[in-house]
Amino acid sequence: MKNKSSVSPSSYEVWLKAILTGTVLGITITLCLFVLLALIMSFSILPTSSAGIVSSIAIAVGSFFGGLSTAKKLGKNGLIIGAICGFLLFILLTLIGIAAFKSAPGSSTLIRLLIFVTSGAIGGIIGVGNSDKRKIV
Repeated sequence: MKNKSSVSPSSYEVWLKAILTGTVLGITITLCLFVLLALIMSFSILPTSSAGIVSSIAIAVGSFFGGLSTAKKLGKNGLIIGAICGFLLFILLTLIGIAAFKSAPGSSTLIRLLIFVTSGAIGGIIGVGNSDKRKIV
């Protein structure tokens, strides 16, 4: 007989933990890429006119790995989970940008939303497809 005092985590707790972990990973990767690319641009290897493209690549990579990590942990619903993770990344980094620059989001905000959600969803699909399917006996 099962002991009723032992509480198993509900599916919402598992989803929430996986999404938050993937979001933190995505933010960490995105911010590390921002710093790395800013250093590269400061040493004039890249022209400063390419800042928009470089930042779009950084957010796409961060969102991709956030969705990938989240979907690998859950092992199902990769498209939805990756898109949710990408959306959370978008919300957090947009709020950080608003707080840092004290200005409203610009015309590129919708494009960045699409980049975040799409790359997160692609990462989620790949994460579910590459999940470890070995059974431990």
